[in-house]
Amino acid sequence: MLLILNTIIDLEKKRKYDLIFSNIFRNLNYDSEICYPKDEMSDSKLSQFSHLLITGSELFASVDNENDKQIFDIIHYFIKHSKSVLGICYGHQILAKAILGSKACRKAEKPEFGWKKVKLDSNPLFEGIENPVSYESHYDEVCNLTADFRIIAVNDDCPIQAFQYKNRPVWGVQFHPEIDYKTGEYAFQQRLLENHELTKYFKNELTNTQQIEQNFEIFKNFIETN
Repeated sequence: MLLILNTIIDLEKKRKYDLIFSNIFRNLNYDSEICYPKDEMSDSKLSQFSHLLITGSELFASVDNENDKQIFDIIHYFIKHSKSVLGICYGHQILAKAILGSKACRKAEKPEFGWKKVKLDSNPLFEGIENPVSYESHYDEVCNLTADFRIIAVNDDCPIQAFQYKNRPVWGVQFHPEIDYKTGEYAFQQRLLENHELTKYFKNELTNTQQIEQNFEIFKNFIETN
């Protein structure tokens, strides 16, 4: 069973992502449960789950936040008990931070924003995916990884698009495989209306929507681990 740790703060966005992830795993016929950082999660409760997914967030992992300890505790439990973990965007960053400390995340030189190409290494998480384009929207980035980590995806704007930890079923991805074309286009329009400054960073490297749709294979591959 999968535990989805939704780290989004805004209530409307939180509900939206609850629905997005619930639908993804329902379509895969895989049981999931959603929790939030402030929920009481005992070891007894966590023992019910085989997989952990950590969502993106409006928060910046490059600074300390009030819920960090709760998130770290959940991550450490899953790693200690050799369970599968997948962090997405902020989840990718907070996963690295939980393992290595604050040195593992920093503010990027510039935001990465748009439909971006990502170069993948061969990895079980990426089985069935070729030359993907993904939704990107982040100001922070993972950095200073140790030899315990393998970098498994890169692109021109972010040197650590994905990692795997100690060859275990523990992964972080900076991009958003859960975002389809329609959802992403709407999100970009809204963000650009709210913040015109982002226009100069927006890039669109998409040539066909299949480049996005195949990214959902990541979730299938993830739940098949462990």
